Amino acid sequence: MSFYKILVIGDVGVGKTSLVNRIVYNTFTEKYKATIGCEFGLKVIDINGENVRIQLWDLAGQDRLGGISRLYCRDANGALVITDITRRETLDKATSWKANIDENSRLVDGSHIPMILCANKYDLTNPHSCMTQEELNEFAGSRNFLAGIFTSAKTGANTEKALMMLVTEMMNKCPIKEGGVESKIVSATKKLEAKPAVKTKKGCC
Repeated sequence: MSFYKILVIGDVGVGKTSLVNRIVYNTFTEKYKATIGCEFGLKVIDINGENVRIQLWDLAGQDRLGGISRLYCRDANGALVITDITRRETLDKATSWKANIDENSRLVDGSHIPMILCANKYDLTNPHSCMTQEELNEFAGSRNFLAGIFTSAKTGANTEKALMMLVTEMMNKCPIKEGGVESKIVSATKKLEAKPAVKTKKGCC
């Protein structure tokens, strides 16, 4: 079975974890808990009759891909850059997120990994006050994203579309990756897991 690694990145609170949960488990919760370090989701999808195993790496927004997070980019085949359509600043920062990935991850042929820009939380917007699909396409295209897609982790709108479009492009650009690569990634992940904080005992009064 083919195996591919997808990074899910973006600012804090844009809905990365919610989007991963929608894609992997088809669930949504209003409760929000900030990701610390990295969380994972696995999904098997069918692409033209071929089963493809996808590992989604949900990176903490506060890390900004600095320091240890650079190691998470290793062996990545693609990325979903998530923004919050109700917070314009997160859309503007998408370029910085893409630049960080471009700097830290390349395909075997040296080219940049394909990325899709997801304008998330579309269910919270007034269609008449939000940017149009044409404007999103122009924004994404001018910054070399594969596509710009309005998504909603809450309703599930276009989440599957974004994933399928990215995986199809990844399969076209990346050699087939077998389980051996997955084992290396899992091994590396264990090394990168954050150590629990050590509690300091207080002296008696």
